[in-house]
Amino acid sequence: MKFRKHLSALIDGTFPLWKDKFLSYKDLKKEVKRICLEDENIERPNKKVKLDDGVVENEVNSFVEMLHKEIDKFNEFFLDQQEEYVIKAKVLKEKVAEMKDSAPGELAEIGRQIVDFHGEMILLENYSSFNYTGNLQSS
Repeated sequence: MKFRKHLSALIDGTFPLWKDKFLSYKDLKKEVKRICLEDENIERPNKKVKLDDGVVENEVNSFVEMLHKEIDKFNEFFLDQQEEYVIKAKVLKEKVAEMKDSAPGELAEIGRQIVDFHGEMILLENYSSFNYTGNLQSS
């Protein structure tokens, strides 16, 4: 399965609310294709032909600018989420401290909240990994 299709399926299934926060892999790949055009006359399918140097420089600059914007986008989102999770962890820690002598049902509820929180952090870690991989795949 191509990376873009895998990424799209993952985002739609796991991260629908974060969809616009992911690296725009498709747009970055289009920029890369502008830099190196496939030559239909060459027998080897992986052979690339470069455009003239002036055009290449402009296209490379365009790609780098887009890449920086994309990195800033997902970096900012990651840092915002991380900040929210630090606050959430502190709140959960305070709840646990307050509930030392609570009934088992109340402790089970805070336990579920901690498990949910752990899942949210795992999703953020996966978000970061997929954006990193997308960044590598696009260039």
